[in-house]
Amino acid sequence: MDNVTHAALGLSVGMLVARRGGSLPAAAVAAFLAAEAPDLDVFIREPGDPLVSFRWHRHFTHSFAFMPVWALLSAWLTSWLFRWRKQGDEPWRGLFLPALAGALTHLLCDGCTSYGTMLLWPFHDARYAWDCLPIVDLFATVPLLVWVILAYRRQSRRLAAYGLLWFTGYALLGVWQHHRAEAGLRAWLDARGVQPERVAVKPTITNLVVWRGIWQYQDHWQVGAVRVTPWGAVQVAPGDERLVWKPTLPGNPPPGSEASQLLADFSKFTQGWNTYATFESGMVVGDVRFGMLPTSGRPLWSVYFGRATQHGSNNTGVELLMDRSLEEGDWARFWGLLDGSDPRYLPVR
Repeated sequence: MDNVTHAALGLSVGMLVARRGGSLPAAAVAAFLAAEAPDLDVFIREPGDPLVSFRWHRHFTHSFAFMPVWALLSAWLTSWLFRWRKQGDEPWRGLFLPALAGALTHLLCDGCTSYGTMLLWPFHDARYAWDCLPIVDLFATVPLLVWVILAYRRQSRRLAAYGLLWFTGYALLGVWQHHRAEAGLRAWLDARGVQPERVAVKPTITNLVVWRGIWQYQDHWQVGAVRVTPWGAVQVAPGDERLVWKPTLPGNPPPGSEASQLLADFSKFTQGWNTYATFESGMVVGDVRFGMLPTSGRPLWSVYFGRATQHGSNNTGVELLMDRSLEEGDWARFWGLLDGSDPRYLPVR
């Protein structure tokens, strides 16, 4: 999730679990720091590694095993900060539990999204993603933020609890909507005689109505918008098709080469949801799970292998491509998918 949501959750849970007789502001600050700390992994850099962000983002810093480290550091820093500013003498031991709760909110909140979080590192390197909330959702964040601001100003545990209840209820609604979207998409495919090898649905920005559906049939990926409203039937709007990447396809780097290892690492991150496209200068392997529009097969991130085009050399290398661009009319197309006016929608029977 975005860092505003993490901050609001940390402040809320910090006030809620603050020890009796302790400083409510200090507990809130300790939990706030611990709720933001896991994202310090964005500062991990490794020259020459184009996939460093995919290797380390939501890695060990987002694990249950690392939570006590963030809690200890945040509790100690908050205790020192309040003493330095002469706002109290709260011992770090009294702030450890609120900080631990703040770190926990970050991990669980990120697990609700689609990117994938290594919650069980170092015991397991699987990336868990429950796909029930988008990265940015104003309906989840704004009410939570209002409650936490009121709670902090009035030093009220009860108001902080209201904010957490709102967010938890919204996340549970996301779980239910995700279930309905996936079941509807599977029913729609079954009615057309399509037996997909893989199916997934992902939330789209700031709503729980339109979902990005992805399915593999034979050697192709197809994406489509899956619209799920509380008051109507499930609808599906088919979108783009893309080829499935395989290591044996033309243009792949030689087996055992550094470029081949980088592509294997990228595929491990994407869990095999890889598209394939060729160009005169090389080939591109993309992550079909994420796109700017639910009906677009253009991935948000891809790996390019081929001639180094920046300097015109003939050497082969691997480059990470990020594509968050919007074409003219994309926002209007997304709104049509959201309000149901897109003519591509077909009902699920």
